[in-house]
Amino acid sequence: MLTKTKSYSRGFRLVDSGYYAPDFQRLRVLQSLIELDFRHNRDINVYAVKMGTSIHALNRFAKAYLGRSVYELLQDRIYRETLYLLQHSRHTIKEISELLSFSDLPYFSRWFKQRNGQTAKVYRKGFKT
Repeated sequence: MLTKTKSYSRGFRLVDSGYYAPDFQRLRVLQSLIELDFRHNRDINVYAVKMGTSIHALNRFAKAYLGRSVYELLQDRIYRETLYLLQHSRHTIKEISELLSFSDLPYFSRWFKQRNGQTAKVYRKGFKT
């Protein structure tokens, strides 16, 4: 005779368990390191050392899972912060460039225009009207 056994009906969910695959954990660590230090640290070697790997291995890992190098991830985060500050702060453009650790205002202006197609001043003016 076959007897029906009680099955575990709740199912197993990774979110509930607190378990994350090792590669997913490494991605979270990389993203949190970038998030914590992007304003002051642009040296990819520092991120590699903190994660206990080489620059080459870290870039290969980031490209495999995110499709972007660590440098590109850093630049994207700085760009998003720049847009936020231009839209929502009263800081001058010079102050924003200093907050984001750019060496000088002309370099910041060229960097922003290369990514946005317009100067930071024109971009900000579009939000004030």
